Order: sequence, then C-alpha cells, then structure tokens
Amino acid sequence: MLPHRILRGRYILPVIVVMIFSITQAKADNELTLNQAYNLVLSQNPMVQSYQARYIGAEGNRIQQSLMPNPEASFEVENFAGDEGRSGVDGAELTLGIEQKIEIAGKRSNRVRVADLEKQQIKQEAIASIQSVLAQTNQAFVDIAIAEKQLQYAQNRLGVADKMHKAVKVRVNAAKAPKIQHTKVDIEQATAELEKRKAEKELTLAKTVLANLMGVPSINQAIKADISKLPETPSYDDVVNALEQTPMATMSQLAIMKQESVLNLERSNAISDPTVGLGVRRFNEDDGTAFLASVSIPLNFFDRNQGNILSAKANVKSAQAQDTSLRLNMNKQAVEIWQAMNNARDEAKDYQANIIPSARKALEQAEYGYGRGAFSFLDLLDAQRTLFDVQENYLKALRVFYKNKSQIDMLSGTYTPYTASLLNEKE
Repeated sequence: MLPHRILRGRYILPVIVVMIFSITQAKADNELTLNQAYNLVLSQNPMVQSYQARYIGAEGNRIQQSLMPNPEASFEVENFAGDEGRSGVDGAELTLGIEQKIEIAGKRSNRVRVADLEKQQIKQEAIASIQSVLAQTNQAFVDIAIAEKQLQYAQNRLGVADKMHKAVKVRVNAAKAPKIQHTKVDIEQATAELEKRKAEKELTLAKTVLANLMGVPSINQAIKADISKLPETPSYDDVVNALEQTPMATMSQLAIMKQESVLNLERSNAISDPTVGLGVRRFNEDDGTAFLASVSIPLNFFDRNQGNILSAKANVKSAQAQDTSLRLNMNKQAVEIWQAMNNARDEAKDYQANIIPSARKALEQAEYGYGRGAFSFLDLLDAQRTLFDVQENYLKALRVFYKNKSQIDMLSGTYTPYTASLLNEKE
C-alpha cells in the first residue's frame, strides 16, 4: 500500500491542472478578440445580411433574364350569330392556335450578359460595403481600448489630485503655504473627478457602437487589444498596387463592361423578332378541319430603337469617365490616408518613447520639490497638467493612427479573407 503522502500527491497534481485550465478557459471566455468581433459582425450584423440578400436577388434577376418568352395560345370563333344561314353556329369556323415569339440577334444572350455583370457589380458592392463594416468594427474595437486607456489616465489623474490635495493640506496646516492653494487643489480634484466620469461615459458609448455592429445588445467581455504596440504599416507602393484589386476598382470596371453589354442589347433590340404561329381550324358547315400557319414580323420604319442606342453609347462614355475619376480619387485618398497614418504613428511613438516619460519624470520631481519647499504650487500644478495634456494628445494620435490604419487595411485587402467566400456560400 502506497504511503498517504504519495497518494495525496497523485491526486493534487490533476486537481491543480484542472483548476488552471478552468481559470484560463474562464478568462478566455471573458475576453473578446478582434477576430471574434469580425465573426460576430459577419454572422449577425443586419447590414451584412442585407448585402447578402441583395446578391441573392441579383441572381434571381439573372435567372429571369435567361428565360425565353412564353408562347401565346389563342382561340377564335368566326361566322356565327349572323343572318340567314349564319344565324347560329352551324356555319361557324373555330380556330385553336399557338404563337411563339422567336428572339433573334442574340437578344437573350445579351440580356443574360447584362444581368450577369449587374450581379457581379452587386457582389463587389456588397464586398466593399461588408469590408467597410469590418473597418468600422476594427475602429470601434480600438476605440474601446483607447477609452479604457483614457479611463486609466483619468483614474491616475484623480489619484495624483488626491495625493496633491494631501500634500497641500499639510503645507497649509503648517502655515508654509497660503490657503488659496487649498482652494485651487480642490478645484483640480473636482476637475479630475469630472474627467473620470467623462471617460466612463465614453467607454460605455464605445462599447455600444461595437455591440451594434456585432448585432448584440451589449458587450460584457473585456477587450483583448494592446494599442501601445503599434503594428507595422504597408509601404505606399504596396497600397497603390493593391488599389487595382479593391472591390471598388473591380466594380468600376464591371460598370464599363455592363454598359457595353447594354449597348449590344439595344442594338439587338433594333432588329425585330418574328412571331410564328400554328393552329387548327374547324368548319362547322361541313364538319371539316384544316391546319394553318403564320409568320409575322414588325416593320421598323419609324422605331429602330435609335434613341436607346444613343443613350447606351453615352452611358458607356460616362462609365469610362467615372472609372478614370474613381481611380484618381482612390489614389489621392490613399496618399492622404497613408500620410496621416504614418504621421500619427511617428507622433504616437514619440509620445511613448520621450514625451510622456519626460512629463511623468517632471511631475515626480515637482512633487518631491514641492514637499521640500523647492518648487512653488504653480510649478506642481503645471507639471501635473502637462502630463495629462501629453497623455491626452497621445491618445488623440492613437485614434488618428488606428482610424487611418483601418482604412488602409481595407484598401490593401486585409479584410478580403473574411469576405472571400461569404457571398458564394449564400449563392
């Protein structure tokens, strides 16, 4: 029989492992990652579902345009209810026939081509819109992390204000400082409390924005994001080269192709379609029957569809001009966003590496010097406000960086893997 100590050791280790796993799992369940937010947006966001429905509707239109015209059945009665021998139906002629319009000049194939290109356009528009929602999700996710950091700064400010309040109170009670300093530090303490409440409201608002994007009532999990570790950014050349693959660029090219197909369709519509008919006729007068056949075709003397053809030609030129304008605007937008992103990144890194540490050190020196009477109250107050100002400016730089980074990610195709098969699965 094994000693009691060995038995206890055999059972304690598995229990510890289970406890660690449970704690880790509980922590993981209480954290929301960016990928999880993306997946919830793709599955629950109402706008995403609307874009998917539009794409399915476009497929329905393509199917409809591929169908042939329906045949027409006809029934005629002639030579009845007249006078003399035709007073009844004895001399009537009954005709039962069917007519079918025959589309020529490639009308149906042109219609299908137009509908197919329209479907592809809607697909690219849906992808662009869904990727825009993902970019908003990215920004909303980061906004929560920044709001949490802002709340942390506000809490630190309140702590510093409380600490300064005690230090000033000691000096005022010792008659080493005028009472007005006590009043001023009271104001600083109240201001810090207001900033803390403001930061709490902004955090609640940021969580509400993300919850709406994800299609959930609220967010209870903690946000797993390290905003202080600034990610690498793509080069300008990479961004410009990626512009050609964006859904907007593809959609613009499809618009030209669609208008060209519409022009082909209108040209084919200028050619009249014949209608053929086949029927059987019964003669009540002698109980005889006979077959009949017919062919009819409109004569294009006046309406040769010339107005629609002219309009279609103009639409082709318009689509080409819009494509050129779009590409110029996309390049201009990419330059502006890319520069703003990198400027904000450099600014944020400078705050991290130099400005905030220096401001924090200056506050520590001011607090120490004020306690010893080496610095004035204004020096202490100025050092405190300088730290809070540079922290606020640091958060502003982070907001600008991540906002533009989410747009650059959209232009450079970062969100493409999330939308690559989304619409195909719904097709």
